[in-house]
This record gives sequence, structure tokens and C-alpha cells, in this order.
Amino acid sequence: MTEVMTKQAYRNYFKTTIEDAGKEREPLVAYLNEQLDNLEQLTAEISQETFWAIFPQILGVDAKLALLVELLLFDDFANKEIIQMIENDYKSYFKELCGYDLKTKTKPSMIFTIV
Repeated sequence: MTEVMTKQAYRNYFKTTIEDAGKEREPLVAYLNEQLDNLEQLTAEISQETFWAIFPQILGVDAKLALLVELLLFDDFANKEIIQMIENDYKSYFKELCGYDLKTKTKPSMIFTIV
């Protein structure tokens, strides 16, 4: 993924990726829109007072969207299976991305505080 500089570019990346995946992946558009709407709501609510509660949720949505794009590449997964895998695995996405085993205790970092 290229560097995202704006909210619109971020949204467009995921929307375009789903569209490019073909007609059989169209049912995932509703899931994508749900996540983008959630992200919109969360970013609207963030402030100094709410940052520590909302930021982990934003990271969770970002992880879900990243997993969605990755799992689209696997033709042998049905759309429902993709959503199930995302909902089961998104909390450990950044941990695995950073090369940690799921059983490994991580160092304190916001990136591992996904809700």
C-alpha cells in the first residue's frame, strides 16, 4: 500500500481494492462500508479526553481493513469466511505483522492495544 496522506485517499484505497476484486467479492462492500462508517464515527469523537479509549478502536478498524485486503487475494475463501477470519484475528494483526509469535509478550506500545 502506498503512503496515505488523506482520509479520502485511505477510503478510496479500500473501496477500489474491493471493486478490483470482482463481482464475487461485492458482498464484502457492506462490511467495508460498516468499518469505514465506524472509523468516521471514532475519528469524529476523538479528543484529548477520549484518545486512550478511542485510539485502540481505530487501530482495530485499521487492522480489519488491512486483513480484508490481504484475504481478498485468496480465492478459496468465501466472503463469509473472510469476515469470520477478520473478526477472529484482527486483534493480533499488528503483533504478527511485527514478527511476534502470538504467545510472545510484547513491549508496551499503542500498536498492540487493539480493541
